Amino acid sequence: MGYRVEVWDTWNRRIAAYDDVPLLEVTRAFPDETDRIRGLLPAGTADLGPGYSVRVRVDGEPFAEATVTSVSPQWGDTRKLVLDRYVHFHEVIEFEAARGPRDGNTTVSPTYTNREVGAIVKDVINRAPGAIHYLVDHNDYPGGAEREYAKFLARKTDENELEVGGIGAGQWVGSGRIDAGAAYAKDGDTIAGLVVDGVAWPDLRFMLIDCEETSRNSHAVKRHPEVAEWTDARYAASGYKLRGDAAKDALQNWLDTKGIDYIELNPHQDAAGVYDDRVDAYGRYLGLVFGGGECFNAGLVELGHADVYLYEDGRYLVPEMELKDFYSYSKANEDSVEAPGIVLVDFDVTGGVLEVLTALAYAGNGYVWSITPDLAVRFRRATDPDRVLYFDPVQMGVTLGSTASPLRNVIQFSGNPFATGLSKTYSRAASIDEFGSQYHLLEYFALDLAEDADKLVEGVLNDVAYPEPSGSVAFFHGDNDIRVGDILELRGGPLRRLEREAAGEWDGRFAGKLMGRVKRVCHLFFGKVMTTDVSLTSPLRSVNSPLSFMVRSQPSAYTLYEFRLDDATVGLDMGYHLD
Repeated sequence: MGYRVEVWDTWNRRIAAYDDVPLLEVTRAFPDETDRIRGLLPAGTADLGPGYSVRVRVDGEPFAEATVTSVSPQWGDTRKLVLDRYVHFHEVIEFEAARGPRDGNTTVSPTYTNREVGAIVKDVINRAPGAIHYLVDHNDYPGGAEREYAKFLARKTDENELEVGGIGAGQWVGSGRIDAGAAYAKDGDTIAGLVVDGVAWPDLRFMLIDCEETSRNSHAVKRHPEVAEWTDARYAASGYKLRGDAAKDALQNWLDTKGIDYIELNPHQDAAGVYDDRVDAYGRYLGLVFGGGECFNAGLVELGHADVYLYEDGRYLVPEMELKDFYSYSKANEDSVEAPGIVLVDFDVTGGVLEVLTALAYAGNGYVWSITPDLAVRFRRATDPDRVLYFDPVQMGVTLGSTASPLRNVIQFSGNPFATGLSKTYSRAASIDEFGSQYHLLEYFALDLAEDADKLVEGVLNDVAYPEPSGSVAFFHGDNDIRVGDILELRGGPLRRLEREAAGEWDGRFAGKLMGRVKRVCHLFFGKVMTTDVSLTSPLRSVNSPLSFMVRSQPSAYTLYEFRLDDATVGLDMGYHLD
């Protein structure tokens, strides 16, 4: 079991790395809470300040990343209380770093009719700007390359073939119109020398990926700011150059052995129906390249020659193409989105993508979601535990308990005020009998049909109508496998539940079991020693405060009224005026 602490400056250059620190507390929490890193770095640390990034890995896997908010170097010959420990020091570098809640919670505004919840999850993530993504089943090359080729064939039609003599209409062109006899790999992600319909094309830049540069140019500096201070000779001898050459060689080999079957230019269109991202600032065309039954763009990612690159945070990607699948191709993965098989009839939502996922998990009837430090989403059914922990007093300490402070067993639901004006009260009788009536008003404007509201609110009540577990587990010797979002079952020894189990608690999924979902993981490092504290919550909960989180970014009723210009009644003198 090992850890690594890295310090990156404001130019995104790694300036220090430690695998042995005096004292450091690293806390990763639910997405609506703040991640924190605080403590001491080794004496002699030379460069650290606000705005720097601290990244922590546990056994080689990313665990947490935070931005430095304060630094306090101190000198003396005494001791200081830090993180509940007295530290003797002559020099101490104390700091705090934080990563705010809702990281990756970019805004989406889609509408769905008769769509299955799992399909909505994937589409919402594909529409969300930024690196938030899901994972698909993948082993190694050429699995992803062949998968993308099959997806292309499914969307390829005679009607969307590229026009002859231009790129203003259609999106793909086949080998019968492509002359690649003089084509060559200019670098790992660019082809030069293509001729289509007898006309020489500009360079073709591979969309969605980015390879290392084969020389020290402006893009190499953008990828690795430290090379700005290098000489050309140093770059030529670097690993960046070697990786760039390997990508170029791989692409050239494919051109020589597989040839080009199809080229698909970026089909994204603006509001006027004009293609707006198939020529870049350098005059290069942008697209996907296919040959020998494979997508070259995806294959370069699979082989480690390229990184996934979202220009303008993916603003110009077409969601229906599901191109965020590319994030799965860098290593072996399993599908991270399970399909509940539940259909929402009318779902018209505006808000942060993480807020939408929270609502969809409840609508899925017993589903939960989590997100990794690199923004990979897992959406799955809360059934079997990820870990079963057998109590061992030498290895762990366990606290079991619960709190009723967030308990709500009567929900007054209000839907979209400009559709059906749905208003309906939901309650959980067994919870009311046990704990009394606890009321909450939930205004959720994405729904306007009772059949959809029933799915959402019943799922919410399965969670919030019962006391929240407030237990914790302390691993005295650390636990490098525990992750935020894991479902734990505790067994053995003297462990027992003191409070009475309410009828139908958590929809009866975990009757008679000691269960909890990890909402916070705190690793404490001192020297080579590591301890771990884990906080638990309801096994059906994905964020700390779901009722408020789901509606945090949705427009107010007044805003809906003021800006709902797509309504059929606009201009009919019913409160909608453009003058």
